[in-house]
Amino acid sequence: MKRQIPRHNAIGKKIRAARKSRGMTLEELAKGICSLGKMSQIENGHRPVTNEELEKLSERLDFPISHFSDPDIDEKIKELDNRKQKIGDLIGLHHWKAVKGELTQFKNKIEEYEVTTRMIDYYYLSGNYSLRLSHYDEANTFFNKVLHEPENKYNLKLKMKSYNALASMSFARKKGMKSIDLLNRALEISKENPTNLKEERDNIHFNLSILYLYIGSFNQSLFHINQVNHHIIHPMETDYIKLLIQFSDGDADNSLHNGLLTLREKLHQTKDQEGILRGWALTIYSLLRSQPNQEHLNNLKDNFLYDIDTIAEVPQLQKQALAIYQLAIQCCMSTNVEDSFIERLLDKTKSLLPTVSNNFLHARNLYLEGKYHSHADQISLALFEEALSLLEPDYEGLLKADILYEISKRKEPESRTSSAQALEIYHQHQKRNYLFSQFYELILPCFRY
Repeated sequence: MKRQIPRHNAIGKKIRAARKSRGMTLEELAKGICSLGKMSQIENGHRPVTNEELEKLSERLDFPISHFSDPDIDEKIKELDNRKQKIGDLIGLHHWKAVKGELTQFKNKIEEYEVTTRMIDYYYLSGNYSLRLSHYDEANTFFNKVLHEPENKYNLKLKMKSYNALASMSFARKKGMKSIDLLNRALEISKENPTNLKEERDNIHFNLSILYLYIGSFNQSLFHINQVNHHIIHPMETDYIKLLIQFSDGDADNSLHNGLLTLREKLHQTKDQEGILRGWALTIYSLLRSQPNQEHLNNLKDNFLYDIDTIAEVPQLQKQALAIYQLAIQCCMSTNVEDSFIERLLDKTKSLLPTVSNNFLHARNLYLEGKYHSHADQISLALFEEALSLLEPDYEGLLKADILYEISKRKEPESRTSSAQALEIYHQHQKRNYLFSQFYELILPCFRY
């Protein structure tokens, strides 16, 4: 005789909920397992289910059998949900040591309770944790595990978030087209359930607008930012992107500057420090594009220093604070601001450098200092050579080209090669785009996922 699973008050409801989450009809679930009538009675709690039937049902629904047969499963699921929420909160607070321990406990509980469908939560949280620590290979492994899980309504959101996270890593590695491909794939799967995935779709369109802006496809960028319906993204975020598109596309009239000032004031009112950083980055960027007068710059100095000095006190934002000081130095040297203010900014970067473990930022600081001391060839040459030594061997970005160019000018000033002359002409033509290329990580918003 087939052993029957004792009925408890939720087994039928759990089968029905699992079936609906998979988008299956009652007939599709029952086929080959039991009659349609019996399946209906099982779901309504009028008939018990045999162990053999439950095994087949759990396999078809891709749920562990314990999800249906364990009378304590609701409490266990609640505990797992609480642990998941706690880990998410700890990641937001950057309590990395606590996150690592909680992730281990979370995985152990999933295995102990045999709720394997929740392993996808562990994969996503582990990927997010690794990404925040810039452990890209580990993060890539975990996010791809999320993508390889069978699709259902529960995990589709996590898949979308994982696509966004993977795209952000590709973008950080200067692989823009791969990022776009990942996000387009995410958009495709979101079409299966656009209503439930509206927040994730907003994030994808927002991220695509960033990517297209970065590669100079302004119409595409504008198209995607206009697709954002503000389910979770604040209108200030989309306004910022639209302003940046206008600046990058060559528009710098007075109305645009007024819009920028209004946006920066709004960002100040929200007390969002990362938003304030981006507001200042765009302000400095636009000042260079519009070639402002000396008085305009002088009016902004005190507010700028106050804001960035305050932000530099936050350990998590010290890299960004250092980078925006560097952006300001570049701006000041390009617009002939008095030396005393540039030296003041250089002093601020030097006080931050010991707290920032990022060789690229250290190299850029030496490069800017070398540019400032360009009147003293021997001093600047030593600074440029030290900057070059700090860059990764496989780094082939613009900063390396700039450093090599400055070194070549000082080592062979009397016999300028045609390649050096060509590079100088190229730089003259790229002045409008140079700042964006070098400081895009400050000017562009962060990816959302």
